Amino acid sequence: MFRIEIRETAQNMLEDAWWWYEQQLPGLGNRFENEVYATIEKLKFTPFHYSFINDNYRQVLLKHFPYKIIFEIFERDVIVFAIYHTNQDQEKSFDR
Repeated sequence: MFRIEIRETAQNMLEDAWWWYEQQLPGLGNRFENEVYATIEKLKFTPFHYSFINDNYRQVLLKHFPYKIIFEIFERDVIVFAIYHTNQDQEKSFDR
């Protein structure tokens, strides 16, 4: 099993998206957050299952929300760097 580390930038992206969804419909932010954490939990067991977006970083798409989680595998750690809306610029910088 891999250890998960969520970087501050990714956590901030998650919180921003949560607030946006909560403003659209109360409770929707919680559904979004639950899906993000459930998807991250899967990375503990199968991080190599997901596709590369470049030489080092991989992505996993959420099922019910138009978001992707950008991560890197380093030894026995999965480091989550970003949680992007799929329409956002992938080249947007994040803390590495």
